[in-house]
Amino acid sequence: MILKHNLQQILRGVLCTTGGLLAYGLAYLFFWIVPPMITTSFGYSLSDRTLTWVAVGVLLLISVSGYRVWRLRGGFYGYHESELYHDLGTTSGSGMAMDHLAHRVTGPAYLLSQVFLGGPLLLLRAVAHFRNWIASESGLNERLSQMLANLKRINKWQGLHDHPGREREIILLARMGLIDVSTARGNLRFKAGEVE
Repeated sequence: MILKHNLQQILRGVLCTTGGLLAYGLAYLFFWIVPPMITTSFGYSLSDRTLTWVAVGVLLLISVSGYRVWRLRGGFYGYHESELYHDLGTTSGSGMAMDHLAHRVTGPAYLLSQVFLGGPLLLLRAVAHFRNWIASESGLNERLSQMLANLKRINKWQGLHDHPGREREIILLARMGLIDVSTARGNLRFKAGEVE
């Protein structure tokens, strides 16, 4: 049980790390390629060193923004939750036409923002997976299996006071996602499904 959980956390952590580094790489390339395209259209050219500093500076801003989003929301968010989403109205033809045209701009902008934020968000998610590792110790796997079987047999919402001295096992089962946990009304309650 613990070995399976730890292997899943390692695999998810490695995948998130790979995705985060890839997203950072894509953001770096975007901000290294696009600024010269813009500046050359105005008759200016930027040196490779300046482009590198611009890209690195933008990556630092993306990292700070990604950390802020992680602290506020815990991760990615949908288009309808973003500041780029708008509803100009569907009561008139002109409102619908403007809404459609505006979405042609804000839709790709939202997609790019999610790719750019993918770097810090996926790396932070990887750290969370690696932190969710459970150290193996003698007899812990058996105690967890026994506790899970007991909770499945009982099959009702309970509190920690119903199982004195077994708090650690319950918390570890919750970390592993094997039991449902609720903090409604300010107290911790948990339940496992029926035995299959």
